[in-house]
Amino acid sequence: MVVNEFVMTTAGFFGAITVIFGGLYSVYRLVRKLDMAIGTDDGGKTISERLSKVEHQLWENGGTSLADRVNRIESRVNHTATETSLIKEILLSSITAQPQVPAPRRARQKKTSGVTTASAFGLSTVNLDEE
Repeated sequence: MVVNEFVMTTAGFFGAITVIFGGLYSVYRLVRKLDMAIGTDDGGKTISERLSKVEHQLWENGGTSLADRVNRIESRVNHTATETSLIKEILLSSITAQPQVPAPRRARQKKTSGVTTASAFGLSTVNLDEE
């Protein structure tokens, strides 16, 4: 009986140790993932430093931020749109100022009644005008 109790106690002890180490390893992996997500990156910068750089790009700062670049692009687009509308108005006013002259028509040519595709294949042509 003593041997049986010793085996059961030893198995329980090693089972408990295994469960404790498994739990500790799981907590270690979770902490490591959180540290990678929240902690420092490869360059040694924390998440707050990285976010401050992103935040710095969102407001105008004299020419180098994202907001400054977007504003410059918007002003160029507005300038181009204004120029395009002026050119359109000038072209439309010059078109309506000139009198509309119809294009001259070319005289229609009479078709020949000979079969020309047959002659292309070496066959004799049939002329319907010779009757």
